[in-house]
Amino acid sequence: MKVALSGDGGDEHFAGYRRYRWFRYEERMRAVMPLALRRPLFGVLGKLYPKADWAPKVFRAKTTFEALARDTVEGYFHGVSLLSDAQRKQLFSPSFKRELQGYEAVDVLRRHAAASPTDDPLSLVQYLDMKTYLVGDILTKVDRASMAHALEVREPLLDHELMGWVSGLPTDLKLRGSEGKYLLKKSMEPYLPNDVLYRKKMGFSVPLAAWFRGPLAATIRSVVLGERLASTGLFNQGFLRDVVEAHQSGRRDYSVILWTVLMFDAFLAQVLGLDASDRAAA
Repeated sequence: MKVALSGDGGDEHFAGYRRYRWFRYEERMRAVMPLALRRPLFGVLGKLYPKADWAPKVFRAKTTFEALARDTVEGYFHGVSLLSDAQRKQLFSPSFKRELQGYEAVDVLRRHAAASPTDDPLSLVQYLDMKTYLVGDILTKVDRASMAHALEVREPLLDHELMGWVSGLPTDLKLRGSEGKYLLKKSMEPYLPNDVLYRKKMGFSVPLAAWFRGPLAATIRSVVLGERLASTGLFNQGFLRDVVEAHQSGRRDYSVILWTVLMFDAFLAQVLGLDASDRAAA
């Protein structure tokens, strides 16, 4: 097989991600209360509410409170970020933070939002995802994986004429109630059974949390707390140590932070020209 078709872009164009539904709930709250009131009220609630990664999503209100204390773009960024603002400040060393000269990661979304062709909140965050998450994560992943096996992948939902047409549709045709990709699913009803079209959304994440406490525990400890990362001067070593200890003891799930740091170390190894045996030794 030389060519495959992919459905990438469908979630971004037709509002298929669950986070869009949660975002719209939050945006309705933002619409009825000005930021000057929301920032102090929900800011305090966000600080006081416990972090409950173990609980069902409806009870994990800390992130929601923190998002409501922000404007639309900042709130969405907070919801999709791998690290919270507080964690990001703790992660980096004082010298590196000085070099950043006030730069914040949310500035990337602010720049795209300023150029957005829409004022509709849901369409705005879809536009932000198309400019960042789709091209920088989803399509990059598919391209690397397919090219590694000499497989061409085509993305029919990213046809520019289709994208332009879908972008101009009312958001109610994309996210209706709690049903994402509404128009796409309705259009496919004559061709696909309902148990395919309307099944529960299924992700394909890997069990990083368990791996980092089990078979990869020693690797995480040696890499994240290793000399190569420390020598960059970019990270707060005390915070990294606390993250490793908290995760491997089971007190918190810091798998995303650990994975990100692990991948940065792999990037450093590649830049420094280390081969596989060197990386294993390091």
